[in-house]
Amino acid sequence: MTSQQQSQITKEILQGNLIKLMFKLSIPSILGILMLSLNTFIDALFAGRFIGENALAGISLAMPLTSIVNGFASLIGVGSASVLSRAIGAGDIKTQSKIFGNLIITSITISFVITIIGYVFGQELIVLMGGNGEVALQGTKYFKIYILGSVFLILGEACGEVINSEGHIRLNTIFSSVFVIVNILLNYLFMTVYNWGIQGIALATVIAMVVSSILNLAYFITGKSSIPVNPKKIVLAIDLVPAILSVGVSSLFYPVMILIQEFIMLNLISDYGTNSDIAFFGATMKVNSLLLIPMIGFAQSLQPIIGMNFGTRNYRRLKKAYLIFAITGTFLLLFIWLPLQIFPKTFLNIILPGVNFALDDVMNFRILNILAPIWPLAYCSNTLFLSIGKPKVVLLAIFLKSIVFNIPMMIFFSKMIGLRGVYIGSIFADFLFILVVFILTSKEFNSLSKPNYLQT
Repeated sequence: MTSQQQSQITKEILQGNLIKLMFKLSIPSILGILMLSLNTFIDALFAGRFIGENALAGISLAMPLTSIVNGFASLIGVGSASVLSRAIGAGDIKTQSKIFGNLIITSITISFVITIIGYVFGQELIVLMGGNGEVALQGTKYFKIYILGSVFLILGEACGEVINSEGHIRLNTIFSSVFVIVNILLNYLFMTVYNWGIQGIALATVIAMVVSSILNLAYFITGKSSIPVNPKKIVLAIDLVPAILSVGVSSLFYPVMILIQEFIMLNLISDYGTNSDIAFFGATMKVNSLLLIPMIGFAQSLQPIIGMNFGTRNYRRLKKAYLIFAITGTFLLLFIWLPLQIFPKTFLNIILPGVNFALDDVMNFRILNILAPIWPLAYCSNTLFLSIGKPKVVLLAIFLKSIVFNIPMMIFFSKMIGLRGVYIGSIFADFLFILVVFILTSKEFNSLSKPNYLQT
């Protein structure tokens, strides 16, 4: 990519019409997130339709663990993206030139460690999540193969975050689409032709990871990126590590907290319900993950706008962009949320065909996603604090959500009313979390309005 092309993109982000920019960036971003989300959805779909409830329950137990791998990818990618977008806004070429080397070395180092730990202790981790018998066996088979591809997943996703921070969200969407297409084709081949079971589902995902990482790395190595890249001089820039990790750690902290939260949640469901309830929870979470796609897409496309405008100290445009994205995301989500509330069985039967869901299941499904229309606030606020280099605020909010609010409330309400209490406790805690996020965001906006505001 030429410097003139990058200059045009940067100028548009810093000066262009925000509503037009929102649609230009968010549509490919939503499609890209849809593609990535479809990968876990596809794994659950093939397990539920071609193998059965035990396989779906096993994958449901493994998903919180695989999200940790995604968390490490975000640790590197989001941290690098935040530093890069601010450097582009400030015109700091020296910092831009160090990004790619850091990304490669940290990705390979971290993935090596988690691959060894995940493969050696895979069975113990699945059992720890609440698995037993055939469900634990299926979950272990899936997770052990999946973890072998972690280096490719981390490299691909981390590169994708950096590509987004340059404003080239459409290109990252294309790479994500290739990931999904390869995964679907191989899933179908391995399941219907070779009958490889749950190992085939995991293997299809790993091969898709390899293809995705090759595409992402080729973008940088062939000189298409706006940042300087010399494949012969891949070095670790120690001076950037603290800035990258301080921002990126919140992206890792989130799946870790969710892992702890879902560990408690799955064990409570196991205590008060059956393996069928675990499968139902897995199906519900997969459907809800699709509901979250527009929110994540809007938040992702907001990142370069906030980062670059913060770098130029244009705080008024930064706040305006936040409000436009959050409000539009809420209205968009309402149109997706209503059909889920009205026809929950229709969507659940996509993953678990032929299952006659009870009225209690339908009510639990509705409870778990009832707050979805106001979630854009939380996601845009997360992007705001990460993009301006204030990860501690995000860490505090995530800790409150998972440890202070969610876990105690799920335990309390489940003891009071059984299985339903797990869902009620979770949604009540989410409401408190969103309230805290609203307060923290309002305080930051007030600070940005002060003439003596200093970047920290």
